[in-house]
Amino acid sequence: MLTRIHSLAVFFAFLILSPGCAGGPPDTIYGDSDLDGDDELNDILGDDSLPDETPADDGTSEGGAQPDGLVNCTKRRYLHIANWSFVAALDTVNGVSPNGCWGYQRRTSGFACDYDSSQGDLIQTRAGDGPFASYNEIKPLNANDAQAVANCRTQSGGRAVRTYAVWNGSGWNNEGIAAAVKFAEVYGPQSEAAPHFWTWYNGFRDSFSPMVNISPETGVSFTDVKTLVARACSATRSGWAGIYFYDGQASGGAGMAAWKREAIIRAMNYCTTH
Repeated sequence: MLTRIHSLAVFFAFLILSPGCAGGPPDTIYGDSDLDGDDELNDILGDDSLPDETPADDGTSEGGAQPDGLVNCTKRRYLHIANWSFVAALDTVNGVSPNGCWGYQRRTSGFACDYDSSQGDLIQTRAGDGPFASYNEIKPLNANDAQAVANCRTQSGGRAVRTYAVWNGSGWNNEGIAAAVKFAEVYGPQSEAAPHFWTWYNGFRDSFSPMVNISPETGVSFTDVKTLVARACSATRSGWAGIYFYDGQASGGAGMAAWKREAIIRAMNYCTTH
C-alpha cells in the first residue's frame, strides 16, 4: 500500500512539474521577469495581424528544433547567425539549454559568399559543409547583386541561399532577387544594434526576416540581448530571425561570450513558449 501511495505521489509530482502541463511553461519553466515586463514585446506577442508562415528551408538547422513532447511550443522558429567571429554551439550554456522549439545555424557552417566586384564571378566564397548558402550583401552600391547571388547559388551546388539586405536610408530592397530567406539588417553602422526594427515591423515584416546586431561594439547588455532576440523571434512571420555578430578583438580567440549565448537561448526559449 505504501509503495502504491509513493508511486501515485511521484506521478502527480511529475504532472505538476512537467513543462507540457499546466503550471509549466511559459510562466514558470521559461518565464523571464525582464521579458515579462517588456510592454513592446507583449504588444508584438499579441499582434496577429499577419499570419505566421511555416518556416522555409527548416531542414538546414544544425541544432535544436526537436521538442521532447513535454514542452508547449507556441511557435517554431529558426535562428540564422551571421557570424564573422567564432560563435560556439548554442547547446547548454551556464546551465541553460534550448527547449527544443527552435533551431539555429551559423553562417560559417554553410557556404558563404561576399560581393566583390573585382572578381570575375563577382563573389568571394568560403566553403562550408552545411546544407545552405548565405550572401553578403544586397545594397544600392552593388551593381550586380542579382548575378552575384546566382553565382553563389551555382557555386554552392544549388544550396538554398539566405540574402542580407542593408538599410538604404528608408527601408530594404531585395531587388527582386529570389532567396530561401531574405534578411533585413535592422541596423546601419557596426555600432548600432537595431534602430530600424520598428520601421521593419511596420512596413517590411511580410517580406523580410529581421536581423539584429549584438556585436560587442554595440555595447548591448545581457538584458538587451534577451530583448533584441526575443522581439525579433516573436515578430518575424517567416519563422526565421537573424543575428549579426563580429568581434574585431576575437580573431582566433574565444569569440562570442558565454553570457551572450545564454541570453540568446533564454530569449529563444521565451519566444517559442509565449
